[in-house]
Order: sequence, then structure tokens, then C-alpha cells
Amino acid sequence: MDPAHPHRPDVPGLLDALRERGIKVGVLSNTMWSRAWHEKIFARDGILHLLDGAVYSSEIPWTKPHAEAFRSALDAVGATDPSACVFVGDRPYDDIHGAKSLGFRAVQVRHQTTQAFTRPGLTPPDAVIDRIGELLPHIETWHA
Repeated sequence: MDPAHPHRPDVPGLLDALRERGIKVGVLSNTMWSRAWHEKIFARDGILHLLDGAVYSSEIPWTKPHAEAFRSALDAVGATDPSACVFVGDRPYDDIHGAKSLGFRAVQVRHQTTQAFTRPGLTPPDAVIDRIGELLPHIETWHA
């Protein structure tokens, strides 16, 4: 979410492919910035219209890994069953462990600054990818 850098080039194609398959896409972000700030970035990058819901910790009383943050994300996209959802993140504790604790599938995107935070005892991800464009085959397997 760096305003000076656009999203990864494979994000729009992935979001389009998910939408074509009838899969809703939401955002759950631990952030201090407002919804308007995030939406401005998403609009600039041409992906705002591809998001079905978004939750920002600046608007709710919880942050990831709290279960209520993840429940808020479910509500934002109109989902009720975490086991039918996939959460994608780069932080092993906040994102992966938090999502898995509520029953989501979870995919960890390897990131040079967060790999070091993997600790014994954390729930492992269902998949690990190096870039977001690698997500679709996993989704297709689970969605089948």
C-alpha cells in the first residue's frame, strides 16, 4: 500500500479470474490509514471495482489475528463459513495463524521481511507462494 508504488502487475488479472469464477474478493488490513486513502490507491491501480468488500483496522476495534477482525472480513463480502474462504497474507502470525484459527484456508506469500517471523507452534499455511499470481491454481483446486 505504498502510494508511490502500484500493486503487483499480476493483481488485476488474478482478481478478474476470481471474479469470472464467481469468487468474491475482500481486503482485511491492519492499518492506521482511512478507507478513503486505501480506496484512492485501489482506484489509481484500477482494481477498486474488483473488490467485493474491505475492512480496515482503523475502522474496527480489532486487528489481525483477532477472530473478530476476520469475522468482519467475512461480513464485508457476505460470507458466513470461514472454511469456504481463503485468506492470503505475508505475516505468519497475524495473517496465517489468525485466519487458520478461525477455520479459513490460508496462503502465505513469502516476503523477505516476514519469513523470519515463522515460529514453531504456529499453524502452518495451506500453501506458500512467492508471488500473488501463483494463487489461482490453489484456489481452483480448493474450489473444485
